[in-house]
Amino acid sequence: MSGIEIIVGDHRGIYVPQYFAEYCSADWDNIHPDDLQVLQEGPDNEWYWETWDAVSTSAKHVDKNGNTWYLHQDGDLFAICDDLMTDEERKNFGFDH
Repeated sequence: MSGIEIIVGDHRGIYVPQYFAEYCSADWDNIHPDDLQVLQEGPDNEWYWETWDAVSTSAKHVDKNGNTWYLHQDGDLFAICDDLMTDEERKNFGFDH
């Protein structure tokens, strides 16, 4: 099992946070409903990017096996589980320990 999964492709550009809020956020914890509302309004909301920064650094997902996943955006939006990442994945994403 990989410790990295793409959630939203970078082809969505500035709408990655909006897409995440509309279609992916239900599986994630530590996201305030008001923040989801801001993201769903899209990049014209003056708080969009500040809210996205808060959401993307605090959101987490615990899967059915008890693994904790976090968000990481580098163009694409990824779910990353440090415990499941291979050495190659860590190297490719610059997470060498």
